[in-house]
Amino acid sequence: MANIFSKPKYYVPSVGQTWLITLVVIFGGGLLGGAILLMLGAMVPAMKGTNAATYCLSLTYMVQMIIPILFIWWMGHISSKDPMVQPVKIDQPHIGKFNVVTLGITLLFLTIALGYFLDPITDLFKMPDYFKQLFENMGDKFGDTVISTAILAPLCEEFIIRGTMERGLLSKKSPLVAILLTSFIFGLIHLNPWQFFAAFFIGLLLGWVYYRTHSIWAAIFIHFVNNFFSVISMKLYPNYDLNLSSRENIAAMTGSTLYYWLLVALGGVVTLLCIWLLNKYLPKHPDSFKYEKDISTAL
Repeated sequence: MANIFSKPKYYVPSVGQTWLITLVVIFGGGLLGGAILLMLGAMVPAMKGTNAATYCLSLTYMVQMIIPILFIWWMGHISSKDPMVQPVKIDQPHIGKFNVVTLGITLLFLTIALGYFLDPITDLFKMPDYFKQLFENMGDKFGDTVISTAILAPLCEEFIIRGTMERGLLSKKSPLVAILLTSFIFGLIHLNPWQFFAAFFIGLLLGWVYYRTHSIWAAIFIHFVNNFFSVISMKLYPNYDLNLSSRENIAAMTGSTLYYWLLVALGGVVTLLCIWLLNKYLPKHPDSFKYEKDISTAL
């Protein structure tokens, strides 16, 4: 059983293969997910006349992720049969002068602060209607929303984006290329402008932290905090108007936009401070993504 789960570490995709995985995620997962949702809508009486995606978001998400995850496993299975291919571990933590607790606290503050700091950019784009419907239905399906967005999404997307794509690119390309490309793809697979820029910038953080720590769990934790904080914020503020920007909502609640800009400024300060700490105390030039010299030459 352990050997089955170890197969993906043999798959270290190139730039071209990274784009192939992206197409599998977008078209393979999307088409299969859409087909199954149509069948469920036709076969399950309780789902007739409803939007299947909002009826059970966690099931929908799992269906969409099956094909890309199986594709990565199969590519790893094929690669593992080649004696010249050496595995690159998906998770090989090295956290420098941090311990697990101090690193977790730093990443927690950084993730929340970055969300506030980036809000003026994300506020420029309109939230898609299906997201509005998702948040409006949250009261009845809060658990389903948390499972899909704060648990399944970090686990599946970090395995695919950082654990497979970036890991492969870091073994063949520069860290800058690997982080920028995977961040762009991370924004792209969300398939809407409202999420693209926020996902791209959080992807830069995720990619950089994964590179510096080689810890997939650090990336998963950041992703979890980002998504869970968004979901719980909507739950705690039921009067939040999804048709207004964050700035307009805070102005409506406080009577001034001053508090909004103070949050943005504070978010910027905390973001820079946390990044400085991570840069100072994490290993500077980790080489755990590289093949052994004799192997890389042979390849």
